[in-house]
Amino acid sequence: MAFAAPLPTVAARPRSRLWRVPVYWHLLSLDAPTVAVLWAWSFARAAHLRIPFVSIAVLGIGTWLIYVADRLLDVRSPAHPALRERHFFHARHSRVLLFASPAAGALLLGLIAIMPPAARRDDTILFAISMLYFAGVHLPALRLRRWFPCEVAVGILFALANAVPAWAEPGSPHAQLAWLVLLLAGLCTLNCIAIETWERSANVVRSIAVPGIAVGVAVASIVLLLVRGARAQGEFEICAAVFASAILLFMLDALHRRRAQRSSVPEGRARFLLALRVAADAALLTPALLVFSWHL
Repeated sequence: MAFAAPLPTVAARPRSRLWRVPVYWHLLSLDAPTVAVLWAWSFARAAHLRIPFVSIAVLGIGTWLIYVADRLLDVRSPAHPALRERHFFHARHSRVLLFASPAAGALLLGLIAIMPPAARRDDTILFAISMLYFAGVHLPALRLRRWFPCEVAVGILFALANAVPAWAEPGSPHAQLAWLVLLLAGLCTLNCIAIETWERSANVVRSIAVPGIAVGVAVASIVLLLVRGARAQGEFEICAAVFASAILLFMLDALHRRRAQRSSVPEGRARFLLALRVAADAALLTPALLVFSWHL
């Protein structure tokens, strides 16, 4: 695979064996599929639905393929402003990934063929929209970023994809799920904007965008909980998880601001940003903390 420019070596490798687990969870692009599967399962639990395993498998494999493709395309772009360790990792292991991706794609097509028709229809629509997003981001002639923030697009598409397995089930409470999807879309957008802010800024970001959105998402989860009486409708856990994730991202942003003032060594900053990136996605795993309180 040919790349647009020589790739530097980043000294942000994991040092301890324990630290390698979350780092490689991120570098192997397993973070987004894990988050997607967890929230899809959470939506189903909140709606008191049993969703087919095949729908969850399609979501997980499809998400992994999209993220691998996105990172490989970022590496090939000569204009990409902020290549990070995940991009360098994909570049170093591009041959393995390009071998594994068709195998995963073949498995995905087989699962799509046997998944519920309603879920297949909704996934097809979202896939088409995702391809438009890809074209807008990776084709310089389109320059989608000029007209629409990519972080918002990713947040919305990610939340919608997570809701499809529950949404497509017969008897699905669409009105209930719509509110929860909006809430998750806000949280995913916050996650994307936070990562973009941390990785693209050389100095402390003075903008209130990240903490402001985090507070807004946290307040929205509380308002939804109070207005809809969410506990009786199975929504309490979703609202609580969104609130917890928003607060965690708020705290990570505060940590970034404090650390950015002191960090001047490139290697130290690279390690810190890698840890922050891993923590940002780990902050979206909050539904797992509530699993023992969930009942069908």
